[in-house]
Amino acid sequence: MGNGRGPGLRQLTRAYTTRDNRIAATNIAVTLAIYVAALIGAIVVAKTSLWPLALPLMCVNGAMAVRLYMLQHDCGHGSYFTTRRMNNLVGSFLSPFTLTPYKATRYNHNLHHAHIGDLDRRDATEIYVMTVAEYQAAPWWRKLGYRIYRSFFLLFILGPTLLYAVIYRFPRNARASGIGDVIAHDVMVAAVLAALYLGFGPIALLVWLGSVVIGTSCGVIIPYVQHNFETVYWGRKPDLDFETAAMQGSAVLDFGWLFDLCTANIAYHDLHHLNSNIPCYNLKRCHRDLSPHFSSVRIGFREALGCLRWKLWDEETGRMVPFPKHAARQAVNA
Repeated sequence: MGNGRGPGLRQLTRAYTTRDNRIAATNIAVTLAIYVAALIGAIVVAKTSLWPLALPLMCVNGAMAVRLYMLQHDCGHGSYFTTRRMNNLVGSFLSPFTLTPYKATRYNHNLHHAHIGDLDRRDATEIYVMTVAEYQAAPWWRKLGYRIYRSFFLLFILGPTLLYAVIYRFPRNARASGIGDVIAHDVMVAAVLAALYLGFGPIALLVWLGSVVIGTSCGVIIPYVQHNFETVYWGRKPDLDFETAAMQGSAVLDFGWLFDLCTANIAYHDLHHLNSNIPCYNLKRCHRDLSPHFSSVRIGFREALGCLRWKLWDEETGRMVPFPKHAARQAVNA
């Protein structure tokens, strides 16, 4: 059954959609405790002569922020706790720690799921992709802008920090999802920063910002690789098929058990897109148990580095391709 999905696969996944409030709450409590301990520990160490030792703690804090984001993400799908009310309360509570306004992100991310693999709805994608034809027909300034957008520095260093620290203070579709939630989120972020400043001084904000840079830069690698590998699926309606788009438009990140632990099993992204009602604490087991019924695109560390090459979607070959070299020279000469 190597077509990327088995018969009735979505139906088979329903056996793994049972929520467990005890497991969910334990995950939240432990992750948040490590987040807070690592952040305070990094701040305390940074104020001493041993300040370089704060970096490992900042990395731990950044990793826990990514994990909290993944747990909040499950709340947004309504798949983490047993009730919608609990999912929404916890999702909003986690927002100042993830720098992610809950309702707006839930709205935008559900659009991403609804239009996975749809070339005509790339406005719903997390990382924008141009087709080869669009790139070739674009004026030089748009080509240059897309090249800058797709550069390593912007996508993985500057961009993520700007997105979470600045742009998410009033994110895309905030009006549609509810401005009140965004305002409440921003107030909570300000309260957290004020508490850090009043409790530990200016150094606390620098440590916090450093942790944000680490967490966001590492976190953005996940959606990039999962949806930007060479054989990723893109299509147009009416030929677009949801199950094909879910299973072939999303990759599994084979980065090891520690990565799975730190990212709440978001690595198993094909089944997550097929059925987002599977809570993260069931997702890995679901993937393992149902693996005889489908095939996944699995990407390891080496393949993930190779994904940096892919910049454009070629509709003729059905693959991602690099930027054309001659176009680069033309853009510079223009």
